[in-house]
Amino acid sequence: MDRDPIAFTWRTARREHAAAVGLALGLGGPLALLALLCLRDLVGVQVHDTDPTGPFLRIAAALPWRPAAEGPFVAFAGWILPHGELVRAAFLGLAAAALASAGLGWAVARLCFHAQTRTVAALQGRVTEAILRAPPGARDEARALAQAMGDLLARLDTLFGLAILVPALAVGGTVLALVLAGLAAPRLVATVAAGLLAAGLARALIQRRMQDRAALRLRAGGAAGRALADLIRRMPAVRAHGAAAFERERLAAKGASTRDALAASESALAYARAPSMALAILLPAIVVAVALWRGHDGTTEPVEPGALLAAAGGFALAVVALTVTLRMASLHRILAGPFRDVAVAVPALEGRAPARPGTVTALPEAGALVAQGVGAYDPATGERLAGVDAALPMPGHVAILGERGSGSRVLAAILAGQLEPSAGAVTYGGIDLRAFEPEERARRIALAGAEAILIEGSLRQNILYGASGTPDPDDLIATLRITGLDAFAYARGLEGTVDPAAEPEIARAVVAARHAVREALAADKAGRLVEPFDPARYNHQATVGENILFGEAVGPAFASDHIAAHPYLRAVLEAEGLSRPLTEIGLQVARSLVEIFADLPDDHPLFETFSLFPAAERGFFEDLVGRQPEAKGWRRGPAGQRDRKRLIGLALRYSETRHRFGLIDAAFEERLVEARRSFARLMPANLRGTVEFYDPARLTAAASLEENILFGRINGEEAGAEARVRALVRRVLADEGLEPAVYRLGLESRVEPGLAGGGASLGENAIGPRERIAIDLARCLVRRPDIVVIAIALEDRKGDEIRARLAALRAARAGRGLIVCLPDAEALAGVEPFDAVLRIERNTVLAA
Repeated sequence: MDRDPIAFTWRTARREHAAAVGLALGLGGPLALLALLCLRDLVGVQVHDTDPTGPFLRIAAALPWRPAAEGPFVAFAGWILPHGELVRAAFLGLAAAALASAGLGWAVARLCFHAQTRTVAALQGRVTEAILRAPPGARDEARALAQAMGDLLARLDTLFGLAILVPALAVGGTVLALVLAGLAAPRLVATVAAGLLAAGLARALIQRRMQDRAALRLRAGGAAGRALADLIRRMPAVRAHGAAAFERERLAAKGASTRDALAASESALAYARAPSMALAILLPAIVVAVALWRGHDGTTEPVEPGALLAAAGGFALAVVALTVTLRMASLHRILAGPFRDVAVAVPALEGRAPARPGTVTALPEAGALVAQGVGAYDPATGERLAGVDAALPMPGHVAILGERGSGSRVLAAILAGQLEPSAGAVTYGGIDLRAFEPEERARRIALAGAEAILIEGSLRQNILYGASGTPDPDDLIATLRITGLDAFAYARGLEGTVDPAAEPEIARAVVAARHAVREALAADKAGRLVEPFDPARYNHQATVGENILFGEAVGPAFASDHIAAHPYLRAVLEAEGLSRPLTEIGLQVARSLVEIFADLPDDHPLFETFSLFPAAERGFFEDLVGRQPEAKGWRRGPAGQRDRKRLIGLALRYSETRHRFGLIDAAFEERLVEARRSFARLMPANLRGTVEFYDPARLTAAASLEENILFGRINGEEAGAEARVRALVRRVLADEGLEPAVYRLGLESRVEPGLAGGGASLGENAIGPRERIAIDLARCLVRRPDIVVIAIALEDRKGDEIRARLAALRAARAGRGLIVCLPDAEALAGVEPFDAVLRIERNTVLAA
């Protein structure tokens, strides 16, 4: 792999770069020459306005070695046109050159973009392939390579796209400037060449000094931040020992040294700019002087103003191209080091890939899985294994007994071909597992490891990760039941939502199931377990705010965190005379919560579960209760408005059934129901779409499936009500044929991958440890491989649960290979005998 970024992009996207350079020079150069010649001829018309005609696009030069009698060398005679036609032709030429240059610029830019895209894709592909083929022991090297690659791409800018084109343009611009100078007068060629050289050197010096200044400013800023952070760390000692004067002097001394260094850098930059400023003044004067020079005998013809202007235009284009080239060279110097780090790390990581003794495209259909003198170390778990000899007939069911850390997981990973043995070999059907293609081996031998890695996406996408094709829905549900994910997916499905516009039949079935659930509750004499949504009654299982809203918020306008601040709701509360009562309720709630949780820390589970305000607002409400013991004498102005708004928000989150502070009676409930009617009746048209009101005759798209089916809330005052109601709902949904729809919604729910490496996530869609392991096992089962190796620890499960799970797994894998790790022999009690049992102790196999 090339270690220079320019060499790498040339080898990767040679055709794009060559086409870009060819277009830019082959067409861009003539277009620039055409534009400058048209400009020259326009000026010539103004200078020679007494002549009736003039040459258009004539290209001729007085060569020094050519005799004066023969006249100038004519490369293109052009056309002799009347001045009016010449002006029109020159303007048309300028317009055509401008339009063509715009189109050409777009084409060249696209080519450069494709070159950069192709180069980046090639680099990413090489890095990705190296990481994919890296062994487990090279995880640290893979992480370092990924970090270096990310840093390189973040700073890449346009190097891969313009690193070859820009220098070519600089060369082409220089040639164009010299040609135009020669056409104007041969004596101008040396002047223009010297000017370009001087301008390039001056610009290079300025860029280098500007880079030094930027780097110094960056270091100075970091040093200042660290110094102040250190001062904050020292503050207890400063206060205790009165060392403020010492710290002032210390920081002042550091600041003075930094300012001196920056002043020196600014001076160096000013000195570098001085030659450039001098050249900006001297170069035009020198060029004009050379153009006006008539020779020693005074017979030399002066330079035509139009030709001089064209030469100046070519010089300006060349200077711009040189400036951009110098900037690109600076970018190359900055990125050469990071690119070299990646270029060195990629072959090194590729060299860590395990060597395969041969290449076999397909595994045998059956045969013995044999480990001979196997030893290995797993850097991920720290477990090791030594001197293992075992022969396992496949397809067959094998149990590996061993506690955590015994080496059982290492053996499982080796038998699945996911961990390379450091000694010995594992063969399947007489063929070394290392000889098989990794993708084919993983497809035929699946490993459910302890490290369950989730991906961004839905639960279905996580389960089908690595699977080819889409399994039958019934088979997928069966897999959920085997792995224990069925309850999890079902619960998530009940939390999902149904779009009645996209699925009208499901929406109608849900409304029908709503009535069936109500009838089943009545038949079971359990109607009291669910309090339905009734437009004319207050729902005691909902909060005050939910009772006023009587629907589901669509969007953030009336979300629970913002509802108290919405001006329309505040206006309704004011009109109904509820603002002051809700403020008083909020104050009493705040006072009660402050007293109840006074001795509990912010992260206590009881505070997180029952408090109506988050831990971040605890100090505010404690302060408010302290300075406002009673609901009178409120502060005026914005501060008082803020207090009342926060207290109303607290009251809107209050539920008498859940919090039981005795703050809402039947009369106040009636007032809240009346406010509900006003809220719905008076809502302006622009807010109609922000709330979807509950309607017994139709599905509420913004509400969860469970809430739509119950059309109410489970009574929290009844012990065991939740489990009883949900069991009844599940029975009704099965009878109504809605169970597959519930599972589908659960499988479509989003999951959070969590921390890198499979750590837990605390987000709303987080997945617990058991569900993660179950998802990893489901991935293996849904692919229907020849052999499933389960290295997932079951120590945290009860014996009956382990045996039930084993029975389901073995029934699903009947006639196919299954290798499962178990904590001890107790898990085998009362189950059908395995074809083979391996006991792992002290990092080796004791019995087979």
